[in-house]
Amino acid sequence: MKKRIGKITSIYSLNILLLFIVTRVIHVSHNQLYILVIIFFVVANFEVWFLNFWQNKETAELTIMKNRMIATSAGETPRGVLAEPTSPYYELLEQFNELQSYVRHSQYSANREINNYQTLLASLPVGVINVGRHHMIDVFNQTAADMLGVEMPEVPILDSLVIRQFTLSEIINHTFNTNQRQHSILNLMIDGEARQYDVSTLFHQSGSNAEVMVMLYDLTEVLKLERMQADFLANASHEFKTPLTAITGFVETLQGDAGADEETRTQFLQIVADEAKRLSALVSDILSLSRMQHKVDEKISNLQISAIVEQQLEKIDTKTVTVHNDIAPDFSVSGIASDVSTIVQNLLTNSVKYNKTDGEVWISAYKDTQQWQIKVSDSGIGIPLNQQSRIFERFYRGDESRQRKIASGTGLGLAIVNEIVNQHNGGINIKSQVGVGTTISVILPL
Repeated sequence: MKKRIGKITSIYSLNILLLFIVTRVIHVSHNQLYILVIIFFVVANFEVWFLNFWQNKETAELTIMKNRMIATSAGETPRGVLAEPTSPYYELLEQFNELQSYVRHSQYSANREINNYQTLLASLPVGVINVGRHHMIDVFNQTAADMLGVEMPEVPILDSLVIRQFTLSEIINHTFNTNQRQHSILNLMIDGEARQYDVSTLFHQSGSNAEVMVMLYDLTEVLKLERMQADFLANASHEFKTPLTAITGFVETLQGDAGADEETRTQFLQIVADEAKRLSALVSDILSLSRMQHKVDEKISNLQISAIVEQQLEKIDTKTVTVHNDIAPDFSVSGIASDVSTIVQNLLTNSVKYNKTDGEVWISAYKDTQQWQIKVSDSGIGIPLNQQSRIFERFYRGDESRQRKIASGTGLGLAIVNEIVNQHNGGINIKSQVGVGTTISVILPL
């Protein structure tokens, strides 16, 4: 700017000097002097304009380059400058264009890596939290938010604003204090529900910057599955042992002197037959569960639900109850015949088995454009509210002493129904009141 002002000043000074010399060499009148002043002033202004025009033309490319450097620094996509080979700045502009191309490719690579990192972070089944030395969180994925029961925060954020579990905060602090990775199993209450998390921390330091990365893995379902497997083995062993003990005991008795008595022999053989039948039913139900878990796709066909209900009723002793089949004969759905038959069989068996003498059972079905439902209601003993959430567990039979006085069974019927329904992405609803009856509805997609 100073150089430009200096050049303009020099032009005006030179024109004034020339005007002075002309007036000294040539004698002019006052009017002629006035005209000369105007002429020299116009000439000086033209020279200034021409100088500015030439300089602007020469520096236009540099101005564009400067503006594009500013835009790149502001985060815009790097752009080059079109340079003519005759330009005095051609080499400089070519180097600038190469630099902009390098920056553009670097930005593209960095953005792609960031996007890949964010996608990976969001899709991980593991909660990931990165905490800085000043306890500022700069990484917090959606899985971690779900596991800790908080809204997804905007990072960076102070860790105390999102990590409200004292034990987890203590592990992070201990990692900072010892500079050593930590590992622990935490039992946390998240939204009123007990959850078990495997927590691992990793300490990292680069210069004066120290960070702790926290990884959370939800063990709740895994531990629940382990408990269910342990319970299944324990219950299965007990259920097998009971009839086997009875069969063995009575057979040994029959092999002794008691076998000579016809009445005793008949009575004991009936008990052995009953226990063998119970053992056979138990094996059959366990095999049914196994087939559910390792099932191959079966053929889907058009099913007449009322006919399936009637077929299953023929296999059940319904002498002590009245059964109302309220399903229209032409009510049909598409499904797997063996699955629907198994569901109907187990629902009807329970509604009859746990009913009252001279009780009633009602079967109905409904459907819409997306799903269909079969509902079985009875006037039976009902299920206490505190047991209703567990009746679909394997071998669960409620109050054991109360149930066995009413009916024997394997405790696997509703577990089989639940397994089938889950495989078909369906649902089960239950309504029951002790002494009034039970209604179980199974909803399956069409």
